[in-house]
Amino acid sequence: MKKLLVSLIFVTSVLAFPAKSFAADDEIICPEAYGGGVVCGIHTPVNTGIGDNLAMIGGGIILASGVLLFLSKKIKKLEV
Repeated sequence: MKKLLVSLIFVTSVLAFPAKSFAADDEIICPEAYGGGVVCGIHTPVNTGIGDNLAMIGGGIILASGVLLFLSKKIKKLEV
């Protein structure tokens, strides 16, 4: 019972206080050209922008589905 209690406290503390981890800002890339030397440079990550606009993309999809629903009901009324 004592081992179970200690392990439960340990697991709870790990989940309650996670360690901070950050991605590296700069990554050194050293590609090797065929028959040549090693070229080393610094690569900085570039934001593509799609991750920042997920709410706007989701809102656009919901808006488009509402417009299609409205148009389909309007067309269905004209057929009857």
